[in-house]
Amino acid sequence: MYTLFLFFYSFFFFFFRYVSLLKDFVESEFFVIDGDSLILMLLNEEVQYLNLFYLIECFLQDFTQKGAKYIVVFFKDAEQMYFPYPHFLFLRTALIEHLKHNTRTTVHTEFSNCLSPAWEIFLKKSYPYFIIVSDIGLTCPQTNYLTIFIAHSLSKKITIVLASGQEYDTLRVYGYHLQSIRKHRLFFQKVNFTTSFWFASKGVIQIKMLLLVKHFKVSRNTAVCQTIPLLKQLWPEGSDIRRVVCVLACAVGLKIYSDMLKNAHGRSKPLSPEAAADLCRMQCLTMVFLLHMPLSQRAQIRVMKSCWTKQVLPIIKMQQLCAHFVLKQLSDKNDWKLDLTYLPDLSDDSLLINLAHYYEIEYSEEFQKELGKEMEDQYRSLWDAVTKLTVKYGFGDAFPIRTTSQLMVFITVTKSFGSSDLIFILVTNLIHASFILSFLSTHYNDPAVSSLTKYKEFDEHRHWHSGRPLTEEYERVHCNADGKRTEIIAEENNKRLKIKEEMKEQEQWKTLQMSTEKEIKENLTVGINKLEKFLKILKSKSVKFSVELSGLSACLEAWKEHCKEQATKSKDLSKAVQLMRRIHILLEKYQDLLEKPHLQKLTQCLRLLGFENLACSLSGQGIPTIIWNTSRYAIEVGPVRFQLQYMDYYLLREERNDPDPRVENFIPDTWQRELLDAVDNNESAVIVAPTSSGKTYASYYCMEKVLKTSDDGVVVYVAPTKALVNQVVGTIYSRFTKKLPDGLVVCGVFTRDYRNDVMNSQILVTVPQCLEILMLSPRCQKWVKRIQYVIFDEVHCLGSEIGAEVWEHLLVTIRCPFLALSATISNPEHLTEWLQSVKRYWQRAENTIEESPTSSEKNSTRKLKVKSKVKEPKKSYRVRLVLYGERYNDLEKYVCSSTGGDFLIEHYHPCAALTVNHIENYGIPADLSLSPRESVQLYDTMVEVWNEWPRAQELDPEEFVSFKNKVVIKKTDVRKYEQELKKELSKWIELGQRQKVTVEKWMQFACFVEKLHEMDKLPAIIFMKIFYRLRFERKGYLQEMLARRGIGYHHGSMAIKQRQAVEMLFRLGYIKVVTATSTLALGINMPCKSVVFADDSVFLDALNYRQMSGRAGRRGHDMIGNVFFYDIPLPKVERLIKSNVPQLKGQFPLTITLILRLMLLSAKADDKADASAKALSVLKHSLMTFKNERHAEILKIYFMFSLQFLIKESYLDQEGNPMGFAGLVTHLHYHEPSNFVLVSFLVKGLFHKLCQPIKKDSNDFSDDVLEKLVLILANLFGQKYLPACSMTLKHKFYQSKVFLEDLPEDFAEAVNEYNAKVEENFAHFLLTTAKLADTEQEYRLPLSKTDFTSKKWHGSELASYLMDNTKRVSAISPFACLSGMVDDDLFYAENAVLHSLGINVKNCPLLYLKKYDNQGRRMPLNAYALDFYKHGSLTALTTDNWLNEGEAYYLLKDFSLIIKSIGVSLSELCDDPNDNVLLAFQKLGENYHKKLAAV
Repeated sequence: MYTLFLFFYSFFFFFFRYVSLLKDFVESEFFVIDGDSLILMLLNEEVQYLNLFYLIECFLQDFTQKGAKYIVVFFKDAEQMYFPYPHFLFLRTALIEHLKHNTRTTVHTEFSNCLSPAWEIFLKKSYPYFIIVSDIGLTCPQTNYLTIFIAHSLSKKITIVLASGQEYDTLRVYGYHLQSIRKHRLFFQKVNFTTSFWFASKGVIQIKMLLLVKHFKVSRNTAVCQTIPLLKQLWPEGSDIRRVVCVLACAVGLKIYSDMLKNAHGRSKPLSPEAAADLCRMQCLTMVFLLHMPLSQRAQIRVMKSCWTKQVLPIIKMQQLCAHFVLKQLSDKNDWKLDLTYLPDLSDDSLLINLAHYYEIEYSEEFQKELGKEMEDQYRSLWDAVTKLTVKYGFGDAFPIRTTSQLMVFITVTKSFGSSDLIFILVTNLIHASFILSFLSTHYNDPAVSSLTKYKEFDEHRHWHSGRPLTEEYERVHCNADGKRTEIIAEENNKRLKIKEEMKEQEQWKTLQMSTEKEIKENLTVGINKLEKFLKILKSKSVKFSVELSGLSACLEAWKEHCKEQATKSKDLSKAVQLMRRIHILLEKYQDLLEKPHLQKLTQCLRLLGFENLACSLSGQGIPTIIWNTSRYAIEVGPVRFQLQYMDYYLLREERNDPDPRVENFIPDTWQRELLDAVDNNESAVIVAPTSSGKTYASYYCMEKVLKTSDDGVVVYVAPTKALVNQVVGTIYSRFTKKLPDGLVVCGVFTRDYRNDVMNSQILVTVPQCLEILMLSPRCQKWVKRIQYVIFDEVHCLGSEIGAEVWEHLLVTIRCPFLALSATISNPEHLTEWLQSVKRYWQRAENTIEESPTSSEKNSTRKLKVKSKVKEPKKSYRVRLVLYGERYNDLEKYVCSSTGGDFLIEHYHPCAALTVNHIENYGIPADLSLSPRESVQLYDTMVEVWNEWPRAQELDPEEFVSFKNKVVIKKTDVRKYEQELKKELSKWIELGQRQKVTVEKWMQFACFVEKLHEMDKLPAIIFMKIFYRLRFERKGYLQEMLARRGIGYHHGSMAIKQRQAVEMLFRLGYIKVVTATSTLALGINMPCKSVVFADDSVFLDALNYRQMSGRAGRRGHDMIGNVFFYDIPLPKVERLIKSNVPQLKGQFPLTITLILRLMLLSAKADDKADASAKALSVLKHSLMTFKNERHAEILKIYFMFSLQFLIKESYLDQEGNPMGFAGLVTHLHYHEPSNFVLVSFLVKGLFHKLCQPIKKDSNDFSDDVLEKLVLILANLFGQKYLPACSMTLKHKFYQSKVFLEDLPEDFAEAVNEYNAKVEENFAHFLLTTAKLADTEQEYRLPLSKTDFTSKKWHGSELASYLMDNTKRVSAISPFACLSGMVDDDLFYAENAVLHSLGINVKNCPLLYLKKYDNQGRRMPLNAYALDFYKHGSLTALTTDNWLNEGEAYYLLKDFSLIIKSIGVSLSELCDDPNDNVLLAFQKLGENYHKKLAAV
């Protein structure tokens, strides 16, 4: 069995990935938390009972606050494994009851185990997003049990997340997830007999233990059952659960213990019954303290390092087992009034030990502390109840509390605490000048580092990756052109050309007319396609009108002929649809050209179709009372139902016919004109519109305007990915050409690994991180002032897991107007309000800047230089919100199942995903739209469900007010009808009616693609985990082979040219099927007819679903988009469809490195006022602090302590100017705190000691030196942790060492010294912010809101004596204090910081050399960076280091860039070009680059 589990981990550990668990799904997904894993994750030796409940509630509340939806499951069989540990068993039972009764958490306890049929049914019906499970238990049997749980879940295609190793920030939760793949299922099928055998024989594994506890379990349970009725008689009015559990545990425990002593025969001296009674008295007294003493007082109880003697432990364990049975019995009874509020506080071991110590060692007749009357009375009441329940045993009175002298506790030690002072440093700076007290600085005079002039003034001269000199001015030859553009308008020539073009088109139509009409009559579909293809190339409206009339006649004849052929058979209404389409188009688009004969013909067509009421409406005649469809060509359904159900996506959209002179070849919609108005008025705008609606058009209009205005203005286009950057650049080159002075170009690009024409282009396309570098660089501020517009594409990345804070920094630092585009923001009003507040700040700041004398002087000088070629645009600080919720094309959803050898593809109605609970809790999602035929289907279903529905007649399609007697029903009319049905459906939630569609699983993917081809649903993009063979293939031959067959693949690990080739071939139609990951979700222009979701994963959430499905049915390409769900469980489909898009929330925006960058900008920029205003905008206007004063104050304090740290470590001087290694630190700002630790190594001369050349005055270094250098850098910058369970695997590694070695001893000591400085500084930060905490909230459990303030407390002399007033707990949670935590433990305890502050200790720049999971197991670092340097093989990293090839390549590339950037920075700081450290880094950079280039 052990071998099986070891093989399981070694075989599947490769697939564990560290990811963001919650992502952006809001309520779209729900997951399962294994209750026992939850306990195991947070349990340790020192944690106290109430503190453990606090930790569990913090864990669950953190998920709840982040919008997660989860359930907790406790399996019945798992309870058996806790009987050797009565304390944990009692705790588990109390937790179950607490979550059930005191929280809104859904708790399941009905499943026997993970192999039970009921559990399998539950998984099938609910299909959770993932299950959180521990990989280790208290015992080997429990670990085996959990392993089988993991195995079984994977066999059911459920993703597993390890309970250990999880981390949190403001918005995210990160953890190790293992996704089910086909290999798992095949493996589990082979070993299924083993798992079944294990469960069948689980008793054999624990047989001895179960036999030992069986007798005690039965006897104790019986004793509890007999005692509970007696207590009910004593307390018939009910009581608090704490009193009940205390009395019953003491009474039953004493009885059983006394009986056992009578039958015991042994040499050991057990605790006497009288001593056991003394213990129970102290337990009753402890309970009185819990009932009355507020948590604030309990937090101050002295910390004692002591434990019970071995004689005491048996009765304590017995009482814990009794308490477990008490809770089990009481949970099944409802005939007694019990207050279960304080289930989390049934015991306090620390307080009990303190009382035992007091009465055993400190108490005497001369030295006694009063309890207080109220507490004394309560204590008597509890003990009297115990004695009445044990009347036969005679355990004595309540006092004295100790009647025996038998020792119960070992000699104890109380922990004493010192005091600390808060020290601030004086700094004078434009940003913040409110620092007081003395300036502290530490100087290092080690001669080994004399060549690194640490204290010289910092200046930046070279680009930090390429090493090329930095320059702001672009080279250009002065041109004599005056810059004015004159356009020759030849009105008469245009008219002549237009007439000539019209005549030419008329001749073309005459040539094609007969053949087209004939083709329509013979094959309607082919003929109509030919007609519409011809219409698209025509420009003349009159010619188009003639073509449409001919098409109408041909469609009419085709319909007549079809009706004659069918006679009494059912007719193909798709042929009537084409006839009705022509009527719609003529009435809507050519109304000004229609004359009486044309209208008569249209009326005749309507009558022929049986739509007499529409014919009368069109001709102006009265509507007849009774309409008879006597025509042999009549349609058997009403005109409205026909249009909605059969014309469906052919219904006309609400489009404007009046051209806008600002644009050519395109008539913008009303909302698009609003965007153009915003650009014309130099306003900012937040634009939220569905994918494919045309929102990016405003971006190109903005670019065009700036290009036309001057040669100096700049537009910056910010895209989230390099793939999107490349596409936008291609579009710009194809759209814009402009003759510019020498040295200037139209478009430039700036990404981390490629930059071209950054400073001398008018349109810069970049990613957020690179624009931030420019915005915060002092040397680039003149260029920054040239920016006239910034376009943020996919601005919802402001809430993404990586780089979100960079988007925020850009939005608050730009002074110019901006356009922020997105399709998926659920709170755009809040975002716009925040951005408007930022613009108001800039309005005030710019007024101040303009009034400053230095700024005025610079502006006047600049105006003279520019010679004022162009009129300065009027400034606007308005931020418009433009909302447009209408997709041009509807999306219809389909689920797929196999029927024998064929596929059944069924339409899935979006409302089928809605449930009563979902509508009650979240409402109907705003973007859950229906196609016209889906609206009719919804109405028909509602009528069927409720035959006597009062509004049935009113909402009948034929009677609905927006449809009645309307010849042309448009999509806007259908939307009104849809909204009415949704409103009505919301009133029906109590009915809870919905249809279920069953989906079988099938794997014949190639056949499915063939089916799509037969249905004319190609081209298609298929989102899935790329086939393993292809996913990380970086050679071109396989791609070329597939492309020849019309197949492509697209993922982030491909080379840029390969991705671009796929995108281009797909757009040109040569590739019909592309398999892709989420790389295509963000805005890439690859229009397709269908999107297929062919694989479920943790990444398929609400946000990605909307982004990916938005690729289907792009405007101008398809009439409707198709979304297929292939092999996706139906519960998952339902949740994706009905989910809301995520809200944007702010993250903690500051880091110490960012503050250093702001200080550098403020000190080095020419325009000090402008630079200071930018810095203040970042500090004062983060999204997190918007309308949150407490967070604003916390940021101010964080900034203050960060400045103190920077000055103490000599990155800033007393005036706030950067110095020494400030440049190196800021260049590595992505890697805080490793950047600061690297500098500490340099300052201490450790690198100089290490980097000794082979020979004196030589530039060569041994392999050992360079490998050790890589080891050190890998510990700092290549930190990729592996799960703790990886250390236990007996896996054979072929080329890699896999687990990274620790830092050399001297380097490790330097890290510890660095950490000590950080802890000292930021401990004061946490202590200072503690004053901002919400005290009421701190004394409540976070999830259940159970209050522990205890307002009835009147004090007690004994309680005061037990308190330690020197104990420092001002910043520590009072719940954590119960486990002995104090302020000194802030950086080492989980959830120890005051919860209401919302501060994560990870905001403090600590670098831990060793990382441990919740169970205290060490998590090793992956040695990929060092292993690659040694063997140079990407393949080895995939086989040994648990990395896939693409991931490994990008990690290594990043690592190589870090080495290069360190070398460039050192070359600037170093006076001696032959310095050994400098030469070693340069040599290492060359070696690493060569190795990486060779793969």
